[in-house]
Amino acid sequence: MDTRPGDFDEYWQRVCGELNAIPIAADEEELPIRSTEFCDCYTVRFTSIGPYRLFGYLSVPRGEGPFPALLSGPGYRSAVEPLFQGEANEKRGRFVVFSSAARGQRNADQPFAAAFPGLMTEGIDSPDSYIYRGIVADWVRAADYLLSRPEVDRSRVAAVKHDSLPILTAALRPQITHVVAQPGSFFQVADKTSAELDDHLRMFPSKRNLVEETLAYFNPAFFAGAVHARALLWGAREKIEPLAAAIAGEADIRQSEQSLYRDGLVEERWLAEQLGFSEPILPPSWRP
Repeated sequence: MDTRPGDFDEYWQRVCGELNAIPIAADEEELPIRSTEFCDCYTVRFTSIGPYRLFGYLSVPRGEGPFPALLSGPGYRSAVEPLFQGEANEKRGRFVVFSSAARGQRNADQPFAAAFPGLMTEGIDSPDSYIYRGIVADWVRAADYLLSRPEVDRSRVAAVKHDSLPILTAALRPQITHVVAQPGSFFQVADKTSAELDDHLRMFPSKRNLVEETLAYFNPAFFAGAVHARALLWGAREKIEPLAAAIAGEADIRQSEQSLYRDGLVEERWLAEQLGFSEPILPPSWRP
């Protein structure tokens, strides 16, 4: 469904209202095994709607801050790491990095343990029962925690992940200044779905309208007007241009070259330029 739900704003106001009523209640513990000569690492327990207790890794550069920050929110996988696999570990000496798990992922799997595949369709028959209502709230709560840290330069805070969720987070938390996203399963649902959604609709064809109605609440196109962050959007230009044009802030579009190296160079150079550095920090295998 490409029609904005009539109660779209009210739906997300309720989610944010629930979050605002629940203290973050963060509990940090130093994690020496993940610390380095250039950063200190901590495990963090914090609270989202439900209430639900979440987990994350916080890396803080050593030296005098404040520092730019990266929010590495929950990905579609069972576990999180202090930094995306394959990225240069030295980035944790430049940025405050918060890598958080959503409900259902490892270390945040009590009382709910997510199934992969399966999470995408959990509770999808209704926007009020859909698991991503909670997962989006978990992203937003992770942003709240990161923004509460005194080491963070609040003029340089980027939400990064190859999916739509950074766009939703930046709309609900305008303190996010930069976004890297690849509009995915929630974007243009009428044109395509994920394999999980396809399987679900094959099993329950009569529920297609319910599923599309639920997913409409998560379509990044309906959040774009509230996104004032500078954005880097990955995808086919002809599909992404309407979304980029709707974003209140400036948006750049790049189409993947199907190369982790080439795409990674673009992304790292874009982040470095946007966040005030002359050169990116690259993994050793990417360096000349």
